[in-house]
Amino acid sequence: MSGAAVRVQSVSRWTAVEPGSGLLMVAAGLHDDQRVLEEHLVAEGAGVQTGPTRPDGARPVRASTTHGPVTISYDAVVAVDGSRRACRLDEAPLPGVGDVDFALLEWTLPSRYCPSDALAPTAAGEFGDRPRTRALIPAVASWVRGRIGYVPGSSDALTAADETLLRRQGVCRDMAHLAISLLRSLDVPARLVAAYAVDLEPPDFHALLEAHDGEAWRLLDVTGLAPVATAVRIATGRDAADVAWASTNGGLRLASVTVSARLAEPA
Repeated sequence: MSGAAVRVQSVSRWTAVEPGSGLLMVAAGLHDDQRVLEEHLVAEGAGVQTGPTRPDGARPVRASTTHGPVTISYDAVVAVDGSRRACRLDEAPLPGVGDVDFALLEWTLPSRYCPSDALAPTAAGEFGDRPRTRALIPAVASWVRGRIGYVPGSSDALTAADETLLRRQGVCRDMAHLAISLLRSLDVPARLVAAYAVDLEPPDFHALLEAHDGEAWRLLDVTGLAPVATAVRIATGRDAADVAWASTNGGLRLASVTVSARLAEPA
């Protein structure tokens, strides 16, 4: 695998007021365009268990504790091959509405945060007269970027794509959800990728759009804030419900989280 080596780190601090547990998506995923060269997971104040690798390559980590402060630290170096991720801008045709591969059909359906059925009139009005070519995918991402302001704190865990369109503002996951919804409305398979992103300011877990152009999955950052060639994939799913970086129950409360991603030596 050619490409770049990226060092990723995350540190989350929690307080357990009573017994509780959390499912964390912080480990770099196992995927055909990236390879984990080294990694370390350290837990203080909690027991951790790494679950089986999901079909999308994600490796969830479960932390369980009874009471007191908890710190979960993850550090890894990942070789990333971004050459196959780039979105094609040519006018090669996308598969026709009735020709999408059966294995990809699930990525054209509505989901919790991506109500593509409700946004179908918007997609038809904005893109219905556009040629159905590969260039449609980046065009949808560009349309969302031009109309939705990136405003930290402008949404919450319940915000779906139709609400983002009405508010005209959101964060990375909101903008990705909207682009995914519009593409699905046009029968283009699309999904959400949670990633570590190099050069992202401020550093955080980042949400990317991935769409299939009939030949391969192509990765895009709808916000335009970070390069996709060096993004380290954590998890892939229908929307944020599948790739949330943390899900907790019981008395585990988040105190802080810090994330970083930077280039290391060439892989």
